[in-house]
Amino acid sequence: MKAAKKIGLFGFGIVGKGFYENLKKHPHIPAVIDKVCVKRIDLPRIGHELYFTNNPHEILEDPAIDIVIELIDDAAAAKVYVEKALENGKHVISANKKMIGESLEEVDLWHQVYEPSFLYEAAVGGGIPIVHSMDGFLHDQEVVKIRGILNGSSNYILTQMQQNQWTYEKALLDAQHKGFAERNPKLDISGIDASYKLSILAYHAFGEIHSNKSFEIESIETVSKADIRKAKSKGRKIKLVATLQRRNRVVECSVKPEFVGPDDELYSVDFENNAISVEALISGKHVFVGKGAGALPTGSAVIEDLKRVLGNYRYRTTLRPSLV
Repeated sequence: MKAAKKIGLFGFGIVGKGFYENLKKHPHIPAVIDKVCVKRIDLPRIGHELYFTNNPHEILEDPAIDIVIELIDDAAAAKVYVEKALENGKHVISANKKMIGESLEEVDLWHQVYEPSFLYEAAVGGGIPIVHSMDGFLHDQEVVKIRGILNGSSNYILTQMQQNQWTYEKALLDAQHKGFAERNPKLDISGIDASYKLSILAYHAFGEIHSNKSFEIESIETVSKADIRKAKSKGRKIKLVATLQRRNRVVECSVKPEFVGPDDELYSVDFENNAISVEALISGKHVFVGKGAGALPTGSAVIEDLKRVLGNYRYRTTLRPSLV
């Protein structure tokens, strides 16, 4: 029997704890958490059997660590840790959509230069395996449009505001209490979080880099009570919709609140759920629906990436000429 691979884990917040809990439920996976790097080692935590440190080099420079899993909210630090881990021959799994979305040129280079795998399913759709699908079945097809709900936090807030007439403030506090939104929810509610995910999907769909700085982005804070009443009177709902499509050889990207009707695949996607619709020229439309926020769904995506890493899976995507 092969010895279990050793994991160095960065971060033990909502997603880190979710991964830890998920891993305990999969004793057949030949991997164990060896060390956990956190900002403060004096805080009370679950996982008393784990070794905690605040020194990243204890993981990055340890030749016994095979796999680094990065689940922190500091994009700048995450980039340093990921690159150093790959440089030191360690496989890396990340959920940091901000770091990846802002560094796609470097990410593409990492895929080409380093032998270890760098996977990041949890960075895009929570519990939805969209990146793996884009890199697998849809990889050799021409994708013409991606549209969906890519932020479970904002969808949860909008759902509570519309179904239960909650104020924005009450819905946000509830989302934070349930672990669907961060203590600083700015990226979620502004649409920027979804825009990073859209950039990552564009890279995997087209082999192109599209910075979210060029996207049309609008916050859910612009949604008023009057908007909600208007949507209800017309039998519609308001959703924060992310759209990526080719039109006349140009890729258009936007994240903004939209009215959606009962005939729209996004209409019934409520609370913290996400939905992603992918239209390909050959196979048509594919719709993925699942939990987009929360410790366990996102932690499950990390578990799936861990299984792939153990099988030496690598993404096939690299920058390539446009298909049109």
